[in-house]
Amino acid sequence: MSENFLLNLMRVALQVTRAERAFSVDNQLAILGSIKIEPEKVEAPYLKSMKKAIDDGRPIITDNYTMTIEPSKAPITNQSFPQLRAVVVIPVSGHGAICVDQRLRGGIVAKEKVDKLTRMIEQVLHSGRLDITEDELLKLYNGLS
Repeated sequence: MSENFLLNLMRVALQVTRAERAFSVDNQLAILGSIKIEPEKVEAPYLKSMKKAIDDGRPIITDNYTMTIEPSKAPITNQSFPQLRAVVVIPVSGHGAICVDQRLRGGIVAKEKVDKLTRMIEQVLHSGRLDITEDELLKLYNGLS
């Protein structure tokens, strides 16, 4: 049931953020499902960020370049990175995490959406209704202010 819950959350997060790709993992970082990215193409820095989000219990908003380097060693540059992607990782306490990303030129996911998704997840976990459908999740998300 936990796997279906994470997959439903992944699809809802992709829909509300309008990101290009998504995937979900369990607490052991096993990829449970993905949209527009093959599981074997998920890079190690993504999984490292997902582990950090799970361990810290807080969402991460970053980019695929920054994930690959130590933040203190990040270069100061205005260089263009055509493959740069905005990445959002949202932990799901006790179950795993979901990740959405998109090319940076498509914009970044607003922190308000990430916060709202996090609140929605917390409400569902608190209620214990892990059998909640995508439609019910979307309705709950839209009902939050």
